[in-house]
Amino acid sequence: MKETSANVENEVRKYFLAEFSLDDGEYKITFNIVDISFVCETITVAISRCGKITQDTFLLLRDKEGKLYFEFGLFYENKIKLDDFEEVL
Repeated sequence: MKETSANVENEVRKYFLAEFSLDDGEYKITFNIVDISFVCETITVAISRCGKITQDTFLLLRDKEGKLYFEFGLFYENKIKLDDFEEVL
C-alpha cells in the first residue's frame, strides 16, 4: 500500500523535535530530531554534547524487524532507533 502525503506528514510530526539521550562513557549526548525525509531516507538531528550544539544528517536504515534507526559515532558503532526517541514538552 502506497503512503499518502497526509500519512507521511503525520509520521514526520510524530517525531519532530523528539529527544533521545546517549551516554558515551564520557559525556551525555542529546539528540533532537529536526527533520525526517522518508523519501530520501535521511534524518537530521541537533546534537548537544559538552555544551556545544551541532547539526548533522544521517541515513535512515531498517533493522530485521523493519524498525528505523541511524548510526552514530566515530565508527558508526551506535545504532540509535527512532522508537527510542520521546516527545519533549
